[in-house]
Amino acid sequence: MPSVVDHEEGSSSDDFSDLPTPLTVPVSTMLSSYKTTNVLAPLVRCSKLPFRHLCSLYETHVTHTPMILAQEFSRSQTARISDFSTNADERGVFWMEPKHAGSSATFRPHPEDGPEIRDTLPEDVDEEPPDRGLIRSITYHRPRPHSRLPPTPRPPTKHSQLVRGALVVQMASPNGASLADAAQLIAPYVDGLDINCGCPQSWAYHEGIGCALLRKPELVRDMVRTVKGRMGWGWPVSIKIRIDPDLKLTDQLIRTALETNVSHITIHGRTRHQASTEPVSLDGIRFAVECVRGEVPTVANGDLWDLADAQSMRDHCGVDGVMAARGLLANPALFAGYDKTPRHAVEQFVNLSVDYGFIFPLFHRHLAYMLESHFVKPEKTYFNALPSSVSAIDYLSSRGLDFRAIKQVPMWDGRKGREDLSRCI
Repeated sequence: MPSVVDHEEGSSSDDFSDLPTPLTVPVSTMLSSYKTTNVLAPLVRCSKLPFRHLCSLYETHVTHTPMILAQEFSRSQTARISDFSTNADERGVFWMEPKHAGSSATFRPHPEDGPEIRDTLPEDVDEEPPDRGLIRSITYHRPRPHSRLPPTPRPPTKHSQLVRGALVVQMASPNGASLADAAQLIAPYVDGLDINCGCPQSWAYHEGIGCALLRKPELVRDMVRTVKGRMGWGWPVSIKIRIDPDLKLTDQLIRTALETNVSHITIHGRTRHQASTEPVSLDGIRFAVECVRGEVPTVANGDLWDLADAQSMRDHCGVDGVMAARGLLANPALFAGYDKTPRHAVEQFVNLSVDYGFIFPLFHRHLAYMLESHFVKPEKTYFNALPSSVSAIDYLSSRGLDFRAIKQVPMWDGRKGREDLSRCI
């Protein structure tokens, strides 16, 4: 169990009345300026709003939407409603440690300094990007009032800074035009766009998206340029890639992407043809990081199941951030130091899902992932056969979970919880 902070019964939000205004910084700044940046991966059908909000309660600083098909999103209102939703409270608020202890922040909360906020989306801008040093980060997302609080009212160290989390949309497209159209629609609601260059599924490859882009560096370059040409050269566009069996091609892809001022690069340590059951190559990730040469921040992804894996990945690969996928599905409190899903995470997820109106198939699937390590086989079989959200909640209530006791506004953050789920499940 992680260390937790005592909170006396009856304590009120007055404990948090002297908090500074959280810093709102670009994802690239978060990665480059702070020691530990934890990231939720884009998860097919799973990293929807309720699950993103849940992970942000437990030290997940950056979250991603599921992969969205840019062409459908830009053309269809039905697709936009189905694929994306957000609200003011889904981004967390965190105490983060600067990489250089004792240094003061070089940015302030919006809008006085830091990224430039623009109220209107631009027309197409200059065709060629300016020098990297002349580019100022811009955003069209204007942070709205929210009720989020950090895990504790007091900073863990004298150097800690209060930082607002970030939301990145991941999109897939075989061309830059559709990507730019979709980016223009979603820009007011997100902190940047990530281009999927790593989906290994065969249907995606045949559509010219995902891993189909790994050996098309010029196309990736043109896609980044097209989006930035539409949105402004300072608007954050990142890429998520897999390593290539021929590492020279990985090097070529990265160097070409760097020419377009890509904001950061995420590296999954498997090739297109490797299944998730095969071990991730930390050496492959480290090679890709070396190709970046420190020009932009990097994030490592693959086989991250606990904090020890996260630290090992940071140490071995030299990355600025780590990204978890299946590890967070199984344990959304992973980055807060829990070795399995704690009771209060399940209670929070049920409350969030009810509040947001999460559809039953996804609600059920997430609970099955979270509870897998707590159930024996007959229990798994019974739970997986439950036909509705009501039946799932009733079953968990019969096992001792209380979905009303912690329902409060503002919602408390994960480290205030103390009980292990195994005591009631």
